[in-house]
Amino acid sequence: KITEDFPFLHISSGDLLRKNLIENTPLGMKAKSYMEGGSLVPDELMVNLIAETVHEVEEESHLLLDGFPRTLKQAISLDTQLKVDRTMNLNVPKEIILERLTDRWLHPSSGRIYAYSYKPPIKAGVDDDTGEPLVRRSDDEPEVVMKRLEEYEATAAELIDYYAEKGILSTFSGSKSDEIYRDIYLFLSQTLY
Repeated sequence: KITEDFPFLHISSGDLLRKNLIENTPLGMKAKSYMEGGSLVPDELMVNLIAETVHEVEEESHLLLDGFPRTLKQAISLDTQLKVDRTMNLNVPKEIILERLTDRWLHPSSGRIYAYSYKPPIKAGVDDDTGEPLVRRSDDEPEVVMKRLEEYEATAAELIDYYAEKGILSTFSGSKSDEIYRDIYLFLSQTLY
């Protein structure tokens, strides 16, 4: 929704990782074993991936980094690459995150994402446009999601403190996307322009 309402160039760390996996890049191959095991990809790999992508875009672009940084080390390294002027922390109960991620299904060739609880395909198990089968990503299996959430929680506190101390953190809490997005929309409307 943010990219529909605001002029951001959306850069998703997860999408970049999956793209590198599909293209069998050296970075993608290094990251594969971590992702399939449900572990976070090491900081150095993530920073290199994001930095490479950020340097390819125009300087005037508003960037929305989605899923990055996830550790204090990544945040400090990111600060050497570009100026971060605002950060948003979405505070959502773990049970809701687990439910949403394990309900997610993907059409691999297009990247379209479906969720049976809020954005189901017209016909169960197949893509609306092509009729091709949908798949669940290996990192969306419940056990893998729980492991990722536990790892994230272990590192998130210091990351949140880092950006709060810099005065550029805003936290949005809730369990429904529409509730949280109202607050995000107001915040960006007031601070972006």
